[in-house]
Amino acid sequence: MWQRIQTLYMALAAASLFAVGAANPTEWSSLLAGLGVALFTANITYYRHRQRQFVVNRVGILAAFALEVVYLVPVLNGSASADRSWSVALPLVAVVFASMANRAIQADEAKVREADSFRPKRKSGKK
Repeated sequence: MWQRIQTLYMALAAASLFAVGAANPTEWSSLLAGLGVALFTANITYYRHRQRQFVVNRVGILAAFALEVVYLVPVLNGSASADRSWSVALPLVAVVFASMANRAIQADEAKVREADSFRPKRKSGKK
């Protein structure tokens, strides 16, 4: 489980969202950051279910994009200033790490399919 690179990527995505949620006291940003942290942290334990990891990572990416929207809408409307640029950038960092994890999951899945093609098919009858 821990020796896979996608585990590291998901942990880094969770850590970046945790930093955003811990630094901002607003309800929506904390809720979305907490959702992303929970998804990525729980997703680390799904190491036997690669397709489920892929889907949960995509949901985590959507949560990170929603968190980015929560930060950018007030800045673009002019009602808030971008005084903490790292809090605007960290959800995008989480998206990058989650995308890298998805790419590594797809590579693992391809390796498993390739290994399965070399194995002989078992017949269902008794010998």
